[in-house]
Amino acid sequence: MKLVRVVLSFLVLATFAGVADAEDWPTRRLRIVVPFPAGGSADVQVRIVADELAKALRQPVIVENKPGASGGLAAVDVAHAPPDGYTLMVGTVGTHAINVSLYSRLQYDPVKDFAPLTLVTVFPQLIVPGINFKGNTLADLIASLKADAGNASYGSSGIGSPTHLAGELFKRETGADIVHVPYRGQGPATNDLLSGQLQVMFPSLPDALTLIMGGKLRALAVMSDERLKLLPNVPTTVELGWPKLISSFWAGLYATGGTPQPVLDRLNRELVQIVKAPGFAGRVEPLGFEARATTRDEFAQFNADEIDRWGQIVRGLGIQLNQ
Repeated sequence: MKLVRVVLSFLVLATFAGVADAEDWPTRRLRIVVPFPAGGSADVQVRIVADELAKALRQPVIVENKPGASGGLAAVDVAHAPPDGYTLMVGTVGTHAINVSLYSRLQYDPVKDFAPLTLVTVFPQLIVPGINFKGNTLADLIASLKADAGNASYGSSGIGSPTHLAGELFKRETGADIVHVPYRGQGPATNDLLSGQLQVMFPSLPDALTLIMGGKLRALAVMSDERLKLLPNVPTTVELGWPKLISSFWAGLYATGGTPQPVLDRLNRELVQIVKAPGFAGRVEPLGFEARATTRDEFAQFNADEIDRWGQIVRGLGIQLNQ
């Protein structure tokens, strides 16, 4: 009995010590690792979050861009970081949902190696034809692509990217025979869409919004079940009769797996306040992002659902890559 009391006392003291440490946390700067180059859509929003988080925690928060291996370099970095809450990651639909099914030898586990904090933004993809397209509707585009079977092409930001998988999903659902042309980023692909070398692309709203608003490109459909505030006249694929033709980017924040619960709760509390603040939405929504804060459990469930949904799509498309 004496031994039991000693053990219980130790556990109670350890628990209170952990809480005390969490109350003192943080005592130094944090870093947020972004799996893309500076200036990209994920990078833009996280820098806003980092500025506000630094104010809330009264510690510097630096943003570190670590592109490569479809987000794998950043993910491995954060997965192997000390589980103390000082290293966070911007996880996306690619790094934390698609890659687990897409790559046969992934160097990290998007569930076991990470502790979800909150979803930050969601931004649906669009179906955008090239400048030479003369029709007016999605049905017109599908007919045009089928008439030019095997010769028409679509561009993506790289093999395995959401813009690639959305194109393959489009091919499967519509039966259009279009050739995939991968680029090293969305910018070069968009340039070829503007020059008439590509017949269609599936960009995210933030990546295409300026060109659409400027009249240089047009969106025929939103790959979602809800219309967008910024493009209220553009129909969704669901309302046009394509309920499975849905694809969206999203971004959320994660800590390293094993980070103490009180630290995770503190981070979630501060981040949710930032994402829910009118100032954050006011800055990101005009860029094409939908601000969406969640509890940690809600984000974990969302992530699990996305892994399952994209796993079915990737397996159905028969795509498998090596990393």
